Amino acid sequence: MKTLTTACVLAALAMTPAFAQAYVPNDRLTFTPTEGGVHISGSTGFGARGHWCAAADYALREMGAQDSQKLYVSEPRARGFGGDGGVTFTLDPAGLTPSPVVILGGSLTKAGSAMTISHGITLCGGLQSPGR
Repeated sequence: MKTLTTACVLAALAMTPAFAQAYVPNDRLTFTPTEGGVHISGSTGFGARGHWCAAADYALREMGAQDSQKLYVSEPRARGFGGDGGVTFTLDPAGLTPSPVVILGGSLTKAGSAMTISHGITLCGGLQSPGR
């Protein structure tokens, strides 16, 4: 019985997002792991608030981050048309000029925008998206 339980647990783990190139927790966002972070593309329907929430949730669940750690925008969303509309977040501020997020709206277009993961999680309150 113990062997069967172990086999089932291992099979379930092999199918988890941690082993995938990219995973989609809902039909609006695609999360692609990067070195030290994650690239999030798609639209949450909630603007910057939705992306910070998603990045914080990903950092906790998939990267093993602590809620006291900071998230940084490492590759900002391109202004205008073109690209996938995505933004890359990281836990490592190396090469960035960190600046705390004061106004969410423009925070995804500025490299170095930063907030704690716990703050990002508070932004999830009240968001209703598929699969969440």
